[in-house]
Amino acid sequence: MAGLLASTFYLAGSGVVLAMPQLTGWRFDSQAQRLSLFTDGAVQPRVQIVENPRRVVVDLPGTDLAAPANQPVPSGPVRIVRAGQFDPQTARMVIEMADGAPALQPAQVRLRRVAPEQWLVQLLPNVPPPPVPASPSPPVSPVYPPTITPLPGTAARSVEVSGMEVRPEGFLIKTAGAVRADARRLEELPPRIVVDIDSAELSTGFTNRSIATNQQNVTRLRIGQFQDNPPVARAVLELTPNDTTSLWEASYRPDLGGVLVRPTGSANLPTAPQGEKATLQSAQLTPEGIVFNTDRPPQLSTNWENPNEYRLVFEPAQLPDNFSGPTISATSPIDSLRLKQTDDRTVVALIRVLPGTRVGDPRPLDADRRRILLPLITKDQLPPPSSSATYDPLPNNPNGLKVVLDAGHGGKDPGAQRSGVDEKDLTLSIIRHVSDKLRKAGFNTILSRPDDTFISLQGRVDVTNNTSARLFISVHINMMPGRDDIQGIETYYTNQRSARLAYALHRRIVEYTGKPDRGVRVRGLYVTRHNAVPAVLLEVGFISNDQERAQLLQSDYQDRIAEAILQGLRDYLQ
Repeated sequence: MAGLLASTFYLAGSGVVLAMPQLTGWRFDSQAQRLSLFTDGAVQPRVQIVENPRRVVVDLPGTDLAAPANQPVPSGPVRIVRAGQFDPQTARMVIEMADGAPALQPAQVRLRRVAPEQWLVQLLPNVPPPPVPASPSPPVSPVYPPTITPLPGTAARSVEVSGMEVRPEGFLIKTAGAVRADARRLEELPPRIVVDIDSAELSTGFTNRSIATNQQNVTRLRIGQFQDNPPVARAVLELTPNDTTSLWEASYRPDLGGVLVRPTGSANLPTAPQGEKATLQSAQLTPEGIVFNTDRPPQLSTNWENPNEYRLVFEPAQLPDNFSGPTISATSPIDSLRLKQTDDRTVVALIRVLPGTRVGDPRPLDADRRRILLPLITKDQLPPPSSSATYDPLPNNPNGLKVVLDAGHGGKDPGAQRSGVDEKDLTLSIIRHVSDKLRKAGFNTILSRPDDTFISLQGRVDVTNNTSARLFISVHINMMPGRDDIQGIETYYTNQRSARLAYALHRRIVEYTGKPDRGVRVRGLYVTRHNAVPAVLLEVGFISNDQERAQLLQSDYQDRIAEAILQGLRDYLQ
């Protein structure tokens, strides 16, 4: 695009990475010449005026688009408004001006935030251009950041958020003092409850910021820092698709030491006294999974310790000396169950699952929630293979297995650039090496773009759907603006079904390249979130690092990456 510099958003850091905010909706008012943007998280749009053809471009870095769309405008200075995903990290809105429309100056395009999740882009064609200053001064910025007025008495105060727990009546967000919170329902799909906690900052020691659950139509509770000044923490309750009406409330409870989020009008249910530990009494293997028996309702959190080991945390809890564990045989769906008391209030269960076994979200089996089932789904319990099944079992050998290989960017989208090298060229060359390796090993590979062609993000997902492929692997080259010393390997996935594939590939690429391990991260990237099969995005190096860029240009180094991906796939299938 003439006159427009491509920009890429990168999320630095480690630990739990929350999915990107979404651009969930937008509306253009042709009479008011105003574009309204609606998101489900914190964003900071950027606006540019571009010529040939004349258009206003609104980029939302770190944002995912719910669905591409166009809105033709029958009359007036605007011809059409388009929404699309510019790159995996950036949603883009384009306001295309009609032929003959007057030129726009930066001061005639104003951006302002009208609500935590709503922005307005206002076109003001009748505003005269600003006068030419007598002396040089910085150009007028087209972005007008909102003025945020702190609540009375809170400007110099913030309260630390230290954790979350599941309770029978709802969910507790632990805080170090009194806070004000409000809950509201988002009507668009998927249904969610958003809870904003004013003057709240997440503790640096608070790492488990996402909890899988199966209670009161909530499938997951996650929390993040919505804004820093003034500080606002945001929790999101992800609801089941069939929950179309439930309303929730949030209020600070001094007796519980935090914000209690619960369905509106619900009564307090009996639970363990505050601070009293649940004692784990036994664990049994049943046809449905592992049943943990406790003397009072436990509070749980879950994640994957590594690709093969599932982590279940009980807190506050204790493990007695006479704990009775399950009998594990050669036909059991798990290889081992290890429990340990990590501190005087925390018990961790590590379940090593066998290949082909899926782990579901824990759920109570009785009304008082003292018996907790961790579902284990084996191969023979999965649906028969079909092109539409989300959790189709995979063969343990590559013979004929269809894999989509996606070379990032392409055509008019060069991706990251440095010293005359385009990301799109590196990814295509690497993908060709990967395809050659995989085909010789018996895989059936499909390239989303076999040449230097532009293909939309949805088009890349469509390749999977149209070919009945079973896996999706996207290759990208990373970049760190302003830093040329950063290098290493990063891997991204979105859905739990992709976790094992992500870890298997990542481990081998780090091993074969000898590069720094920058971690496997969860991120709501379009191609990993919208694929119905296990899907990962691999960042195999930094184009901004001179040494790594030189290596990525070498055919033998690309071949090394391809061999690592082949070995990682073999690990995954075995």
